[in-house]
Formats: sequence, structure tokens, C-alpha cells
Amino acid sequence: MFCLDAVLLLMVCVKISKLENSILNDLYLRNTASLQDLLMNERDRKLSYRKNIPPSPMVSIDLYFELLSLNEFDEARGRFECNGMLRLNWSDRRLSWDISEFNNTMAIPFMSSEVWKPQISLLNTFSKFIIINDRKEESVIWFTSDGIANLMIAGVYDVTCDPNVKYFPFDSHECVLLFIPFENLLFPDDASPFTIGIMKDSIIKDNFEDRDDDGKWIYKTTNPCIVKLPNRKLSVVAFPVIIHRRSTFALVNIILPVMMLGFLNLTVFFQPVQAGERISFSITVLLSFTVFMIYIGEIIPETSNPMPLLSYVLVFKLGCSTCIVIAITIVTRLFHREKRKVSPWVHRLLARFFNMGPCFSCRERDEGVSKTRDEKNASRDSEQESYNEVTHSLDEPKDDWGRMCLALDKLFFLFFLSLLLMESVSYIIAYFIISASKGHNNAESQICTNGLE
Repeated sequence: MFCLDAVLLLMVCVKISKLENSILNDLYLRNTASLQDLLMNERDRKLSYRKNIPPSPMVSIDLYFELLSLNEFDEARGRFECNGMLRLNWSDRRLSWDISEFNNTMAIPFMSSEVWKPQISLLNTFSKFIIINDRKEESVIWFTSDGIANLMIAGVYDVTCDPNVKYFPFDSHECVLLFIPFENLLFPDDASPFTIGIMKDSIIKDNFEDRDDDGKWIYKTTNPCIVKLPNRKLSVVAFPVIIHRRSTFALVNIILPVMMLGFLNLTVFFQPVQAGERISFSITVLLSFTVFMIYIGEIIPETSNPMPLLSYVLVFKLGCSTCIVIAITIVTRLFHREKRKVSPWVHRLLARFFNMGPCFSCRERDEGVSKTRDEKNASRDSEQESYNEVTHSLDEPKDDWGRMCLALDKLFFLFFLSLLLMESVSYIIAYFIISASKGHNNAESQICTNGLE
């Protein structure tokens, strides 16, 4: 019996609680409706609310843009598209009230078509000039008891951006969204009816942190600022967005394969001329460079303002490969040229050149001038005697062109190896310099520092 009484008492309490909630909800709806009617219609012998008239001759508007996600960034076309929310605050004293007279009602909503609202335009839109809150879709504007209006407009924002792919694939870009009251564009510079400011708080906690939800870019927003238009004294609110490219894909698919092909091309100087495969090998590597550049052309941004430095690096490597083919052709042609003698000064030059290091490419065609395996392992005295024998044998006409072939192989190898090493080291040093400067430049927006150009 006791349990049954407890259950009945609990059911009664629930009914009473629901009844109280229903009464409170009805009271809130009646108070809100009466407050809306009072604010929109005649009150205290004042005229009824007119939504086409600004609340004051000079209206202060505060803005803040919340970046939600990155949709697309086309560095070739200079297009930046993102999802975001634009928050607006302004004061309209005509829609203020005393909370004690209306059951402590702190805020009430109005539809955007019922009240006055500022027309905010996106100044650097990509496709067409638009007024953001002049859309067919209705939005809700919340007014507090002191007449402060709060409006939030969510949508897709498509703006122009000035990309800089000079340091591709380690490039960084700064895009900016520029907002200005549309009416300010209609009046002279010193007679703008609206002043703009920036809200101090952000509803997104990590708004200024790096976001890596995109597979190609890492992006973040920086502190907004107010800048002046270049040709006029009008103020606009700038919300910068810093974008970094993920360079791993380009490193693995472009830079490393190109470097490997460049050093692979040098191995042609180690092949003997007698084999007859040197020219075909060098041409094969040259064709590999050509095919690879066609593939790379689909990855590198198609822009010439500015031109990516990587394009010049690829052209340089292609030019080196072409010069190697020419050098191999010349060496092969000289190797088979036996009837004409070489000048005495060339003899002396070759003798001095061979004293710099061992032979590694052309094989001697005469047993009297070739070094045997036993001679390589002999003592210093036997090596000196062998060197004297080689030097003396240069006077024989039939070995002159073979020796020149050997010298040119060594010379070309050292020359092209030096070029490739300098190019690779320069690229690595530039990478570290760019990485260090990237972190330093991202501390503050360049647009906010230098202004609009």
C-alpha cells in the first residue's frame, strides 16, 4: 500500500511540473508576442517602427568572421572558397525595453525582413558582387533588452586571392575576406553613414590554430584588422587566412625522382665506348626526363606570375641531360677517329691529366698501354714505372684518340657532377631558409601590416 501511494504521489508531481512548464511557456510566448507588438507598433506616442530607416545618423557595426572549413583553393585562377559564419552586431535603441516590465525577458527574436539591418558586401568576391544579408532566405535577428542586435549569416564565401607559387611546393599564400557596409560605397569618403569595428571574441576556440582537415592544404586564420582602400579613405574589415601547401606529395613524386634521374644520367660515363650503348642509354634518360616533365606539368600550377622556381630547376636538369647526350656523341666520335694524329701539346695535357687519377671509362686498346690487375696491386715504384710507360706510349698515333676519350669522359663527369651537386645543395638550403622564414612571417598578416595594394 505504501508503494502505491508513492507512485501516485510521483505521478502527481510530474503532472504538476508539466503544468508549471506549460504555464511558463505560455507566459513567455504571451510576453514575447506583446513585447514584439509593442516595439513594432506605436509606443509612448512615438511613431511605429520603420525598417527602412536606420536607427541613428551614424551607426556602429561590429563584425567577426568564423572560418569553418576550406572548400577549394585554386592557386592558378586565384580563387579561395570556404564555409564560414559572419557575425554582426549593431545598436537599435528603438527595440530596447525594461526587463522588469516584461517578466525579465532578456532577448527576443525578429525575422530579418521585419527590422532594419545593415547591408554588408563582400568586396573582393570572385564571381559577382553580392550583398551578404540581402538574400531571399530569412534569418533570425536576436535583440537584447538594451537594443543590441545579433545576426549570424552562414554560407559559402568565394573570394579572389593573390597566390604566390614562386617557391612551389613549399609555397604559402595569404587570402583575405574584405567586408564593408554597402552604403559606405554610395557616399563620399568623409560622409560615410556607418562605422565598422571588430568583435573581440570568437566562438571557435581553435580559430587561430593550424587546421589539417584538407588533404592538400594546411590553413588557419590570423587576427583581423581594419585597413584602408588604396584609392579611397574608406575602411574595410579584413579577415586574413594563411594557407600552406603540404609538400610531401611533391617531394616524393617530383623532386626526388628528378634528382635520381639526374644522377643516373652520370653513370653513362662509366660505360665502355666499345660496348656501343652509351648514346642509346643517354638518349633513354633524356626521353625519361621529357616524359616526366609532361607528368609534372599537370601538377605544377599553370601560372607565370610568378613562375615557380621548380620549373627552372626542371629545365636546368633537362638541359644538363641534353648536354650529356651531346658530350657522349662527341666522345664516341673521337674514339673511332684513328687516322689523324693529335698535337704534341695535347699529349702533354693528357699526360698531366692522367696523373690526377685512375682511368674509369675508356679501355685501352693496346696491351702495351693498359694496366693489368697485377700492376694495380704493385708497389709505388712499379706504379711509377707503369705511369712512365703510359706517358711514353702517348707518342704512338694509334692510342692518341683513345686517351683523349678517356680524358674527356673524366672531365665531363666531374663537370656535370659539380653542376648537379651545386643544384641539389642549393635547393636543400633554399628549403630550410623558406621553412624558417615561413614560421616567422606567419606571426602576423602581411595585409594587416602593409595594407592593401
